[in-house]
Order: sequence, then structure tokens, then C-alpha cells
Amino acid sequence: MKACRVEEMDGDSVVARRTIKANTPWVAAETATGSEVTNTRGDEQRWVRVTDEAAMVVYRYAFK
Repeated sequence: MKACRVEEMDGDSVVARRTIKANTPWVAAETATGSEVTNTRGDEQRWVRVTDEAAMVVYRYAFK
């Protein structure tokens, strides 16, 4: 499992931050938020940023 930093975002501001161990960033986002997410983020005000802490890769998800 990978350590992922999951940040719930409101625009450019972080409103919540958690570290989750998960096999994929997608699962980390859903586990941390308790909500389903989609990887087709557009210009939503509320969204989720996941950083794979080992690879330092950033993923962006929108709430379904």
C-alpha cells in the first residue's frame, strides 16, 4: 500500500487534509472523503487533490 496525502479543496484552499494508505490514489480519495469521486475534474469549486507521497505525483478528482 502507498501513503497518499488527500486534501479536500475549496477552490485553491485546503479545507481538510488526511494521510491514507491505499493501493491507488482513487481509493485513497474515496476512503478519506467517504464519497464517490470521478477523475474527470473540470472547474468544480469543491474537489480532491491526492499526492502519492513516494512518487510525488498529484492526482485531481471531482466529487460525483
